[in-house]
Amino acid sequence: MTTISTPDALRKSVEAASGGKQTVLYTSKGYPTHMNVIPAFNCEDLHPTALGTGRHPAFFVDGVEKAEIFVGTYQAIIHDGQALSLPYQNPKVLINFDNAKAACFAAGPGFHLMTNWEWAAIALWMAKNGYSDLRGNTDYGKSHSHPEEKGMIAEYGKTLTGSGPETWRHDGTLHGIADLVGNVWEWVDGLKLVSGKILIPTDNNFNLAEQNWPDTGACIDCPGGPQISDEVSTRGWDYSAFKDAPVKEGYEPPVALKQAVISPCESLAGPGYFGADNDEDCERLPIRGGNWRRTSDAGVFALNLNNPRSTVSASVGFRCAYVI
Repeated sequence: MTTISTPDALRKSVEAASGGKQTVLYTSKGYPTHMNVIPAFNCEDLHPTALGTGRHPAFFVDGVEKAEIFVGTYQAIIHDGQALSLPYQNPKVLINFDNAKAACFAAGPGFHLMTNWEWAAIALWMAKNGYSDLRGNTDYGKSHSHPEEKGMIAEYGKTLTGSGPETWRHDGTLHGIADLVGNVWEWVDGLKLVSGKILIPTDNNFNLAEQNWPDTGACIDCPGGPQISDEVSTRGWDYSAFKDAPVKEGYEPPVALKQAVISPCESLAGPGYFGADNDEDCERLPIRGGNWRRTSDAGVFALNLNNPRSTVSASVGFRCAYVI
């Protein structure tokens, strides 16, 4: 890895080139990590009625409001035990949920595994601003729908982080967040399915112990495709397109499920697969975004709740984030 001897110069150059969209933060060991700055916004800024009002939960940490969050511009690598976000790297895979989370925490105070609240806030912002059809590496190094769009091959079907075109960035510019769609699935924190019950923290408190994550009162039932419900009538594994995932007739789920992009929100949805395993005594942790071979199943709204925390796969990686 290149030694950065003048970190302030690097940060200033990245901020100047991106117009302030990106910055460079430094880990506790002094390594640079490239981050996108996401300013706070209200739920009603995204939809006038369907998401409630007030700041999106991604911008609260244990009840304390935050003016901004920082999300890794690139899928993570691990260097010297710390998760880093750097361009033109081979993204780290073959890592389970707990080790991905630990590598992010190891980078220092404020660093953490990207949470589902953070992913959801970005996905909803993208849908509101016309980027819900974001493309990426969904067909072995290229976009399945636009095969002329390619990245630089790393290994397997992965591409080097950020090596694709601007259409693979969350805001359609070269200074957006790269590779949210395809390349590798990404572990996200702050959501799990336990015997079909949906558990999420009430805000972006990434330090909250899992045993304290509240039960939302909602479940995922599988009576022929995942369905948001107040009960589980049919157990097993099933999948559908995320935007088509229904809600049980007569049931009004908590608005938090729409805010967290676990349940579709009217016009604020886009391409992506939705899979879930709601078996009895079964804990499942989320991966999002898709991978290099998922073609139309990949998407910023893709949510896979089929995997135990111990899953290790060549197609599953992660991304770091930061809030202080």
